[in-house]
Amino acid sequence: MFVTVRDVVSAFGRRWYVLIAILLCFCGIAALLARDGGSFSTRTVVTFTLPARTTLDPESGVSDASVIAFAGAIATEINLGRPSPQYSDSSAPYYGAGVRQGVIVGLRNAGNQWRSSYPFATIEVQIVGRTYEWVQQMQHDVLEKIEEVASVQQSVLSPKDRIVVTVEPLTTKIEQIEPSRTSQFAAFGAIFFAALLAGGWGAVGLDHALMRRRAGTSRTSSHSVTQRRVKGSTA
Repeated sequence: MFVTVRDVVSAFGRRWYVLIAILLCFCGIAALLARDGGSFSTRTVVTFTLPARTTLDPESGVSDASVIAFAGAIATEINLGRPSPQYSDSSAPYYGAGVRQGVIVGLRNAGNQWRSSYPFATIEVQIVGRTYEWVQQMQHDVLEKIEEVASVQQSVLSPKDRIVVTVEPLTTKIEQIEPSRTSQFAAFGAIFFAALLAGGWGAVGLDHALMRRRAGTSRTSSHSVTQRRVKGSTA
């Protein structure tokens, strides 16, 4: 169906209520998205070092292959054997993938989605949630689980021979993620433009359908009148 600008303008004039109805629906969707916007996120770092060493020690063992393997085993057990997702940029935040609520635990990857690289015995715990309380609780539970699993796996060793698990205190902060004003205006603009397109096609489609129906009804009426005249003449 070929549609000209004149057809669209005419359809808007005759079927304006279709456009208004679709605009109201899109406004409702935009309002729901605005109310549901924002989330809370944290990227907590857990470092593994050799026995009786600290993360500040030059010989901490954080780059030791055996310590890295141990940290990887901890992350695998926390994830129940499932591999953690990889992104093109290792610094990409979890919520950047569109996740609104979830937990991801894995070794810090210095590579990318095509080539993984784990040079340090460091686990990153990324949590995204809709409320501060939920993220805080999940952070507490996951960190406690890491400590518990590390302790169980080293239960046969004496305390002085155990790999040390350290939660970096500066990384435990929970941040609120909200869209900027520019992003909000851009999103509302895109929704409004989509509503105009949908409303336009809806108005044009309904207008053409009603006009075809009306034309068909007119032809049927004309044909019936003609037949009656013919019958009357014959009689």
